[in-house]
Amino acid sequence: MTASAEEDVLVNLGETIGTAAGKVVAAAKRTANTITEEKRRVVRAATKARSSARRVINKTKRKTSKAAKSAKRSAASAKRSVKRVARKLKRR
Repeated sequence: MTASAEEDVLVNLGETIGTAAGKVVAAAKRTANTITEEKRRVVRAATKARSSARRVINKTKRKTSKAAKSAKRSAASAKRSVKRVARKLKRR
């Protein structure tokens, strides 16, 4: 082999290695971008689910407290009504 032939072989070998390395790097970048996008989607979905759950919990708390208040009012009203009837019966 002559000096120029050896140089050509080295250049070809370098180009081949460079191309392969470039492809590996490009594939790694694509994979990283895909993973990042998927992670963003998952985070977004988790955030939405959390806020939705929070809304449902708060709504349920409000409804429960309203029902409890209503029950207390009904009990107090019934108690007053019973006392009123008892007073009327005493007067007879």
